[in-house]
Amino acid sequence: MGRAVSTLSWLLGPLLLVLIAFGRSLSQGFAPIDDSLLIVENLAIRGVTLENLRTILTTFDPELYIPLVFASFQLDYTLGGLNPWIFHLTNILLHAVNAALVAWLLLLLTQKRGLSLLGGFIFAVHPLHTEAVVWIAGRKDLLSTLFYLLTCSTYIHYRSGKRAVYAASLLCAFLALLSKAMAVTLPAVLLLYDVLIEKRPLDRRLILDKIPYVLLSILFMGIATFGKERVIASSSLLETILMAGKSTIFYVQQFFVPLRFSLYYPHRGVIALSDPQFLIPLVLILCTIAIALRFIRRASWLPFGLAFYLITLSPTFPNFHKGAAMFFAVDRYAYLPSIGILFLLVTALAKFSEKFRAAKPGPHLASVLLLVLLTVFSLRQSRVWDSAESLFSHALTLYPESINARVDLARLYREQGKEEEAFTLLKEGLRYGDDLYLRIAAGAVYAKIGQIADAREQFERAREMDPRNPDPVFALGSLYEQIGEEGRARALFEEAVQLDPSFVIARVRLGKLYEDEKRPAEAEEQYRAALDWNPNSFDAHLAHGSLLLRIGNFEDAEQHLRKAEALRAYDHDVQSFLEKIRSTRM
Repeated sequence: MGRAVSTLSWLLGPLLLVLIAFGRSLSQGFAPIDDSLLIVENLAIRGVTLENLRTILTTFDPELYIPLVFASFQLDYTLGGLNPWIFHLTNILLHAVNAALVAWLLLLLTQKRGLSLLGGFIFAVHPLHTEAVVWIAGRKDLLSTLFYLLTCSTYIHYRSGKRAVYAASLLCAFLALLSKAMAVTLPAVLLLYDVLIEKRPLDRRLILDKIPYVLLSILFMGIATFGKERVIASSSLLETILMAGKSTIFYVQQFFVPLRFSLYYPHRGVIALSDPQFLIPLVLILCTIAIALRFIRRASWLPFGLAFYLITLSPTFPNFHKGAAMFFAVDRYAYLPSIGILFLLVTALAKFSEKFRAAKPGPHLASVLLLVLLTVFSLRQSRVWDSAESLFSHALTLYPESINARVDLARLYREQGKEEEAFTLLKEGLRYGDDLYLRIAAGAVYAKIGQIADAREQFERAREMDPRNPDPVFALGSLYEQIGEEGRARALFEEAVQLDPSFVIARVRLGKLYEDEKRPAEAEEQYRAALDWNPNSFDAHLAHGSLLLRIGNFEDAEQHLRKAEALRAYDHDVQSFLEKIRSTRM
């Protein structure tokens, strides 16, 4: 009876805690970032079909290769359509399973049952994981971590003599990589387990064990480069190291002092070794590594936990610079690495208990209070994701210098007809420094209320700030199109496409201008190119379908219009064009 109750606590405990901490997400909708791109406007997740499977296996998201994540979205859609609660429920279940697996892995590593279960419970309710759990697009971190943990657990069983599970471990590694390329660190972690935990000598068999994992990692590193090369801005090695140091220490701080979580953690300005915000973390990390190496023989668990944290975090280090924006942290990046911190915490508590003959580790008042406190913090952070306005406003409250949060919120106000609020928000942003995206956002508000000269001035200023950035060029082209100067608009759209060939909406707008100039072949070329970059573009399908309808290609026109209808079922233009096709067949 006692054993059955203990087993249930390992299985149901994490699920109950996760539901309490993050169950609010079941009533939330799709988040205003990425959820629309990856789910709502992604025809490839609309059910499990051969065509959809082929699509998810041959495309990026657009920067990551995550076919298994898309496959999980397909299953969600099959079960509940585009109802967001089914997607949120899957995230909750995955996180609960991960928490149970964390407890199991800690038990395999430490042999401390009570403390391992506590570690799993902490993982289940820690507010650091809010983003990964309540944001549906965070599925990639949940799913990859699931198979990462299964890979480690099955490998440990393999090393204990159960050689039949080696193939299962390799399969889990493959599935982890299909979920997110961060799993390329698996060979290093498994090697560290052999050397530091199992104290296995560096012999031929140890190397041979890792070769299949290494080959898988090399394969997926190669695949990952195709998606990343378009979105990661170039940064020097020193800048990458310094920002990595800052983020590494920041996540540790957030783990032990779980406050001030944000959608955006912006960095503005130069990255220099002389700056204390970069120098101090780097010194702390080097000192910690030196201490861990000093105890590598007497307390090998210390370098193992530290190395697990640093190695699993390392794939995120180059990601701080995307386009013109810089971020020193992203909460979901710490999802898997936090297990290394938990391992250190659990092992340290176990050592302390043994040294001072403390009571047998297990549930007690301090543990309960800790879990309650973390759950309250997670509940509070989950509420931030209730709406786009609360999400962006919260980020701006914590980091008023955040360009992304300010521009996102200003766009929301503009769409709601709150032009004055949008202007005030953007003007306040100038006190933290000028930025071309503040200028573009201000120009968009001016354009909406008809102040064309002011809009043009803002767009031109933004263009001068970065002549190689296509966004102000496109914005200026849209303004000229709005006031009827199609020739100037076309030239600017052509320039924007030349600067960024993946600029889908610029290609669509350019194609429409070509149509107006009686150049249908060039218009169709732009629409085809737009759909090559984004097969789920509503605007490109609608424009291409209407062009094909106009030239009498009804069959191909209907194919594009049906896809546009699937993306926006009640769009008036789509229904009007489809009605024309139906009328010609009567």
